[in-house]
Amino acid sequence: MPERIISLSPSTTEILFALGLEDKIIGVTRFCRYPPAAAEITKVGGYLDPNYEIIAVLEPDLVITLPEQESARRYLDQLGISHITVDNKRIKDILSAITAVGKACDAEKEAAVIVLSLQERIEKIRIRAGRLDKPKTLVSIGRDFEEGSLGKVYVAGRDTYFDEIIDIAGGVNACGSELVRYPVLSAEGLLVIDPDVIIELVPDADRKGFSKEKILRPWEELRSVGAVREGRIYLLTENYTQIPGPRFIMLLEDIAEILHPE
Repeated sequence: MPERIISLSPSTTEILFALGLEDKIIGVTRFCRYPPAAAEITKVGGYLDPNYEIIAVLEPDLVITLPEQESARRYLDQLGISHITVDNKRIKDILSAITAVGKACDAEKEAAVIVLSLQERIEKIRIRAGRLDKPKTLVSIGRDFEEGSLGKVYVAGRDTYFDEIIDIAGGVNACGSELVRYPVLSAEGLLVIDPDVIIELVPDADRKGFSKEKILRPWEELRSVGAVREGRIYLLTENYTQIPGPRFIMLLEDIAEILHPE
C-alpha cells in the first residue's frame, strides 16, 4: 500500500479523501481546495504545470494523473516513480476512477461502498425523472462577468459530462453541438437555441466577488428566450459544480431539483 501519494487533479484529491486516505496525501495541485484540509497539503503546482522539482523532493510512492497529463507521466517514468491514470470525463469514468484508486491504495472495500451508493442515487433520479417532461436545458460553464453583458457564453455541448448530467436529471441539452464539446455562443446563438431552462455554474462566486445580481442581470437582455421570459434562470455556486469527482452526485441532484421541483 502506498504511504506517500500525490494527486494532480481536484477530482482525484476528492476521491482520496472520500476513501479515507487523507493521511497518505503529501502533495496536491493549487486548485485542490476541497475538503478544506486539502488547502493545508503541500502544493505541487497546477493541473497542467506541475512543479517537478517539488514532486521529486517529496519522494511519492504513487502519483495519480489524468489522461491529459502525459508530460507529467513521462517525467515520473524518468524518475522511476509509480503512477496510475484515471479518467473523469463521464460519470462511468468517475466511478471507475474511484474503483481504480481504491485498488491501488488497498481501499477496495471502501471504494465499492462509495460506488454502490452513487449508483443507487443515480438510478433513483433517473427513474423518477424519466416519467416527466424534458425541458430544453442550457448549462453555462463560463463567461466574462466583468463585461456587464452576455458577450461570449461557454456552454456544455453534446457528449460531455454535463450533457450526461442533464439527461439523467430529466432534461434535454438545448445545445446540440457534437463537433465542439464546449462551444461559445453569442446572444444571437442563444436566441436560436431558445432554452426552457438556463443554469449558470459559477464555482466560488462569493470568493471571486461576483454577486448573484451581477451574474444574472445580463440575461434580461434576452426577454424573447423562453427561460428568461418564464424566470427559469438558475445559479449554482458550489465548488463541486465543475469538479467531476465523487461529488458529481450533488450537481446531479441540484439540477434534477431545478428541472423538476415536484
